[in-house]
Amino acid sequence: MNPPRMRRIAWLAALAWVTLLFTLSTLPLGDGALEFRWRFAHDDKLAHAGLYAVLGVLVRWASGRRRWAVAAGAGVGTVDELIQSTVPGRHADPLDVLADVVGAAIGAAVIAPLLLTIARRRREARDRVAR
Repeated sequence: MNPPRMRRIAWLAALAWVTLLFTLSTLPLGDGALEFRWRFAHDDKLAHAGLYAVLGVLVRWASGRRRWAVAAGAGVGTVDELIQSTVPGRHADPLDVLADVVGAAIGAAVIAPLLLTIARRRREARDRVAR
């Protein structure tokens, strides 16, 4: 698969992931709806970081830029919290946005070595063909 096609697939995957995040944000909490039983204080921040790490991976893969991945975490996280503020049983929490940004940055950092390896192998393959 060629790089431009892989990037298009990554952008589509990122868009699908954002759609899933926003869909989850519209589900009310409590009263028999979506309900979580957390094990320790603020462990929902781990859930936020994990979900947004996936977004960070996808945006970094699609764009090749760490900054875009972190900015996507910040932007999508902010909109996500605004959506939640309108849903019964949910509320906006600035610390959730912070967890989203941290998660996106971690995801972007984790995928970086793989992207570098792929780029190096492509260069090596091009060099072999050119000889």
